[in-house]
Amino acid sequence: MGAGSSHGELADNDCLLRLAGELEITIDDPFWDTFLTFSLNPPTCSQDDKMLTDRLKSICESLVVNNRNTSNFKTLIRLLLDKADFQKLEAEENNILRWQVFNGLFIARYFLKYLVQNSKEIEIINQFELQTDGIEVALGDRKEYAVPEDLNETTSFKFLSLLVKIVSELKVTDSTYSIHLESLNCIIVVLSIQMYTIQTSSSLIIYRIFMENIDAVKLSKALLQRYTEQIKPPVLSGAGIFYGLASNLWNILTLSTNVPVQTNQSPLSSLSISVLLILINHCTSPPPPKGNPYRTCISSLSDNLVVIYQFLGDNPDAPLSEEKTLLLYHLIHCNPSFKSFLLARTDIEVVLIPLLRTIYNTQSSRFQHMYMALIVLLILTEDQLFNKTVHSIILKGATWYQERVVSEISLGGLIILVTTRTAQYNLLKMRDKYLHINCFAALANMSSQFNQLHPYVCQRMLSLYEVLSKTFLRSPNQDMSAIDEALRIVLEVINSCLSNQLIHNPNLVYALLYQRKVFEPLKSHEAFHDVIQNIDMVITFFSAKLEREEELLNSSDVNTMLSRVQHWSLQWPRDLMKKFPDLKFKYVEEEKPEEFFGPYVWSLVNILSGINFESTLYKLN
Repeated sequence: MGAGSSHGELADNDCLLRLAGELEITIDDPFWDTFLTFSLNPPTCSQDDKMLTDRLKSICESLVVNNRNTSNFKTLIRLLLDKADFQKLEAEENNILRWQVFNGLFIARYFLKYLVQNSKEIEIINQFELQTDGIEVALGDRKEYAVPEDLNETTSFKFLSLLVKIVSELKVTDSTYSIHLESLNCIIVVLSIQMYTIQTSSSLIIYRIFMENIDAVKLSKALLQRYTEQIKPPVLSGAGIFYGLASNLWNILTLSTNVPVQTNQSPLSSLSISVLLILINHCTSPPPPKGNPYRTCISSLSDNLVVIYQFLGDNPDAPLSEEKTLLLYHLIHCNPSFKSFLLARTDIEVVLIPLLRTIYNTQSSRFQHMYMALIVLLILTEDQLFNKTVHSIILKGATWYQERVVSEISLGGLIILVTTRTAQYNLLKMRDKYLHINCFAALANMSSQFNQLHPYVCQRMLSLYEVLSKTFLRSPNQDMSAIDEALRIVLEVINSCLSNQLIHNPNLVYALLYQRKVFEPLKSHEAFHDVIQNIDMVITFFSAKLEREEELLNSSDVNTMLSRVQHWSLQWPRDLMKKFPDLKFKYVEEEKPEEFFGPYVWSLVNILSGINFESTLYKLN
């Protein structure tokens, strides 16, 4: 193809035209040595990928038509299968071989991408096979070839198995890094067929191969290992990886990321987690025979939990990335061992603070990202030990929380600040029902264990109630069901804290005394009066105590006031309060999780992989 071919020359490239032409190229033709040692400026981002895809369109169209007679694509795949000798690929001297394998995978990826976006799955499978390999089926004026019953004998299966074997078994070195990247790119492209068909993933042949005919445990562990290892692209020096055979290797090594390459980025990591998340989040309802084996593997994973935990929390000064959040969700929702391990950590803030920062960044985080972070938080708050522990972890400030400088606050208090802020923002601006429900559910689960709440935390809870009550009263004739529900839960959260932890929360009692008037407007409202009655009992009790000590009424010494509130708390007759059921909310995954997670994962893969998927052809909602 010539050294340094530009994208604009591809449509007229002699080698590509011959590959896609009407004449068969035998496996021993010298053409292949020339063809597989081309030097092309590969794409470095999604936009470049789209440009290259467009340039190759006419070549791919011709290949689809002519490959039926020439089987040139199958011959290319057979060559790849022959050349992919791992011992030789890992040997230092075989640079030409590695270059040829990379180039073969690269061309296969773009042809497969065209097929996936423009053909039925049966046609994609048959493009790998000779005419005689399939079973001829008459369809009107045309013919198709059914896939043989034994998938393991098909070239398509052997090719997919090779990709998986490279990912799982080929040693990652500077010399093999690009081959790993291109193998993962190919896997992503073939799995992207789900976006271009209305068929369910479990009915697709390609997904059946991955779910039933691939060692899912081995692949899952390899992908997870590649993700957590964060192996950086090789630093080119001297003659480079292929020792000067291609002048653009830096581009080759970074072609799979749409983010400028920096020292802290790993394209291999991004592609590995992309593939893992795709496999976990498709075929979520049986069949396969025993469910999704990749989900099963993640659910039963018990090795290297410390490594995974440390990796998830390796950047405490930034929000948790989307792929980390989604992986964390699957681990704590599906894997009891990991959930127990996480909850037992004495440094749980390492993961929790980045998670809270994600939720806090309401306006900059993608909606699905924030939603998943809230679900993770909700699942954690289902555990009462967690709810107790977070109030014993004292943080020396959270500079990213910009509403107010808080020099010292408990992790539990920070959770309350972030969730109340998010709930208020959502109710008044975004108005997504599930978002604020998850916020309030987490608060409700925690409420019976609120302990030594910071004054500002108490103030924010009461301010949230005041804002909601004013909104509710301002528009009594409109549909205010969301505000109504939110008001009720906020009142129940305050009530739950007072019922269970009044003696340990003098700052909340003090705040109630200071802001007692905010409850008056809804005191007799039928939807709230029973809960407000309980809160009013507390206010009345402590107000009476305060009035008996007139000197305190004029005192500006908050510490003295709090000391007296603490003393009076010992006298509080808690039996006076009406009993309410314990506030317990539990996250339940949707009956058909793929309907949410499928589109979400592909939107994330589109960001992580740098592969451009033709959105105008999408059939996945």
